[in-house]
Amino acid sequence: MSNSSKNFTKEEKAAIALKAASGEESTLHELAEKHNVSVEEIREWMRETGVTVVNEDDDSVTIKTTESYASSVEYGVAFDAPDYKKIVFWSAFGSAVVLLIIVSVFYVHSYTTSTVADRTSEESQFYDIQQLQQQDSETLNSYGVVDPEEGIYRIPIDQAISEIANERN
Repeated sequence: MSNSSKNFTKEEKAAIALKAASGEESTLHELAEKHNVSVEEIREWMRETGVTVVNEDDDSVTIKTTESYASSVEYGVAFDAPDYKKIVFWSAFGSAVVLLIIVSVFYVHSYTTSTVADRTSEESQFYDIQQLQQQDSETLNSYGVVDPEEGIYRIPIDQAISEIANERN
């Protein structure tokens, strides 16, 4: 503990006052000498902390308390009234966060499925283009009937180019 009376903390003052109140007058003087303070100063600490001596012959001590402390002791625990504003705030905040997470998951899922659908569509179109090119190549390089009533027939493109070149010579 501190040596100077000005350096005592509230807890130290309360402890000294409680010891002084629980003993006799001689205890008060012993504590004053031990801590290098006056008897009056210890009595002042007793008044500040609410510690009083009920009876010089009795070893009991009375401590003044607030009404909320007394009701808490009677109740058995510290009575705690719910703070409805905080409960409503945190409930709303938590609900908003959960809703935001759900909406985010929905948009991520939607984006992912649309991206996969676009890739599949592109691959499918590429396959369709290749298939069309192959069919056109087969048509250009094969014999076939275009319109039998009109007598129009198809010949391979290389042969058609050769015949056109031979006609011009």
